[in-house]
Amino acid sequence: MPSIALCLALLFSAAALPASAAEKKESFLVLPFSVQGPEGFAYLERSIPQMFTSRLFWEGRLEPATADMPAGQPAVDSENAAEQVRARHKADYVIWGTVTLVGETCSLDVRVRNKAGKVWPYSREARTNQLIPAITAVIEVINREVFGRAASLPAATPVAREEPGRVNQMNPDLLMNQTSNRSVYLNPQFRYAGGSGEDARIRSQSMRYAAVGMEVVDADGDGRNEIFILGDDHTLYAYRFGREKLDPLDTFALPRVSTVLSIRSLPGSSGKAWIIVNMADADSRPMASILTFDKTFKEELRNIKYFLNVVRRPSSHTPTLVGQQAQPPRLFRPGVHEMVKTRNGLSEGIRLNLPPDANALNFAYLPASSGQEDNTEKIVLLSDRETLRVYTPKGSRLSESEEVFSGSSAGLQVGNALPGLSQDTVSILGVYYIPMRLLPVDLDQDGTYELIVNKPISTASMLFDRYRSYPQSEIHSLFWDGLGMNLAWKTRRIKGSMADYAIADANNDGVMDLVTCVNSHPGALGVQARRAMIILYPLDLSRMDSETPASPDDIFD
Repeated sequence: MPSIALCLALLFSAAALPASAAEKKESFLVLPFSVQGPEGFAYLERSIPQMFTSRLFWEGRLEPATADMPAGQPAVDSENAAEQVRARHKADYVIWGTVTLVGETCSLDVRVRNKAGKVWPYSREARTNQLIPAITAVIEVINREVFGRAASLPAATPVAREEPGRVNQMNPDLLMNQTSNRSVYLNPQFRYAGGSGEDARIRSQSMRYAAVGMEVVDADGDGRNEIFILGDDHTLYAYRFGREKLDPLDTFALPRVSTVLSIRSLPGSSGKAWIIVNMADADSRPMASILTFDKTFKEELRNIKYFLNVVRRPSSHTPTLVGQQAQPPRLFRPGVHEMVKTRNGLSEGIRLNLPPDANALNFAYLPASSGQEDNTEKIVLLSDRETLRVYTPKGSRLSESEEVFSGSSAGLQVGNALPGLSQDTVSILGVYYIPMRLLPVDLDQDGTYELIVNKPISTASMLFDRYRSYPQSEIHSLFWDGLGMNLAWKTRRIKGSMADYAIADANNDGVMDLVTCVNSHPGALGVQARRAMIILYPLDLSRMDSETPASPDDIFD
């Protein structure tokens, strides 16, 4: 009996010990990182420590020594300086480091020191747009090797509950991003591989021509959208969606001597819209036309000597007509201007402050997204190599993608300059391919703006520079993650070559759609047999007020 009493006494005395005696609680301190590179990346100095602090936190075991690092604390460049800060805050560990960015590559150097003086060094190199995964990998190693913590696992993702009778449900089979655990989806066709869902697409009949561009807009102000298709047969077609097919409304013949390039629209103050058609003559000089539509086409202005585009200017993000003149033998004269309607046509307004490789056709403003450390507007443009470049409003380049986008088949011959005098906009043996639209949107109204772009897919295009009849396409939605344009979601493979795309209620059913204009791909030698088709992907925007009809103004503004 005495032995039992002794055991019980020991048991109760152990239970009475404070938790800290059984499990020691330690503290750590992450100092601002030294960032060596373009000034546009200066925000990393404090955003990287925030990543370390949140991912090293281990409740009851490892916690930050201070809630916030004092604003005046500079980055340190030596072990002695780091130790002084650690001792001042009475932390058990101190972490500091350096990020060096040179061109498209970066290196990450991290040091961890405990109060006993032991130091753990970690280094990693990566592409600039892969810095966040590199930081995450280093944090995992520190958690494991320094603090003896198992690799962290993402929390289980809740599945969206379906509501009986609701059309256009959230779809858990649509993967938003490889590393995302969000459960919000837009359409069952937006995924990486597998699955079905033909009912999530609405397809029109095929046309007897191939498309160069498309625009969806309420041109006549009657509250219903029309679909305008720019055909490669030098004809502009007007349609309205009927019972899952396009009902023709009118056609307009364009000059046969021209090269048709692109189509855009500009809302008018009267509720009607301008239809802007970019064309060029045999010498690659612009000869644009502006039309209106009210049951029939009417040409308002013709033979405009500007390449025209519509962009949403900061900070109001209202659609603005911009233009740029040509300068033979170069394609673009320096300077993109706002265009102002006058009695005699169009005239130049203020000149836009843009990067030197921007032109009137290849750029868009990406609005600032809430919750980002570098909460500023960006300028995104398509380079001569069809990669995406991101700039600050002051023109400092932040990133450039490795992948190519756009994939337009409409091109202009450009005179080759003498060696040393060539321009950035001349590409592929004297052919400049007109960029497809860059479409900034905030579909789910979460404050994060995304950029809708086309991703052409073809093995032959990797081998032959002038191969532009792509057998497959994908629409990608990209967002700025602080280092580069990252993937939010994309469609499944679309059979055919993308001609154009838009976000609009194309069939006037009250549901916003991803509208794609696709040309069929009859094979490498069947260019003359291509036919255009409109494919709609209805979007579930139920994260917005479910009682309020979707409005384009909510998405783009």
